[in-house]
Amino acid sequence: MIKQFRMDGRVAIVTGGTSGIGLAIAKALADAGARVVVAGRLQERGEEALEALRADGLDADFRSCDVGDASSVSALVGEVVSSHGGLNVMVNSAAINIVKPALDHTPADVDALLTSNVRGAFFCAQEAAKVMVDQGGGKIVLLTSMVAERAVPNQSAYVATKGAVVSLVRALALEWAPHGIQVNALGPQLTKTPMTGGLFANPEKMAEVHARTPAGRAGVPEDLTGAALFLCSAASDYLTGQHIVVDGGRGAAG
Repeated sequence: MIKQFRMDGRVAIVTGGTSGIGLAIAKALADAGARVVVAGRLQERGEEALEALRADGLDADFRSCDVGDASSVSALVGEVVSSHGGLNVMVNSAAINIVKPALDHTPADVDALLTSNVRGAFFCAQEAAKVMVDQGGGKIVLLTSMVAERAVPNQSAYVATKGAVVSLVRALALEWAPHGIQVNALGPQLTKTPMTGGLFANPEKMAEVHARTPAGRAGVPEDLTGAALFLCSAASDYLTGQHIVVDGGRGAAG
């Protein structure tokens, strides 16, 4: 591996890291030498994630965290700094989606999406930056979605939250660049994860996805790992405030 992409000695938190894209990124960072802490709400899923990492010969820790709760995120970061001596990388992959027509969204739906996807992204970035400012730098990567750039029907509130995270990344990148902190967003195309299982079980929907994607398929979590490793490593030290969309050419197709 090119030296710039190595993560030896760096401490990384991956929220939403117990499955899907988050787990794939946690594996990639650990494989590059990082000391990885996987965070999620459920202890059982955390143990399953650690087993999956160990099966690949990798090691990591698990901490429980609800990213929509500021005190929970603060406790997570504090525990990691106390046990590992610092924090170099924060990847926030935790998110939810609610698929239904805009006219059917309830206030509870919208509140849940905003809490998990926007508040969660902000709190993760904020708590990480408190440590990174004192350290003299770090990497913050917030997972978004292709829909932040190209809307889809029946996900209006989710689309709005992901667009908000892109704007948040740009604002935080400006504020924290003088402190040596790079803040970027990583946006996947529809990717096969536990959250998207219902869509992948719909043959008609998947046929539409394949037809509109130049690569001819939807994504898998491993499609995101190369870009994630770039954004988390020294290779991206001069890149900040960007939204990198990994979509199999969907955005270029018009």
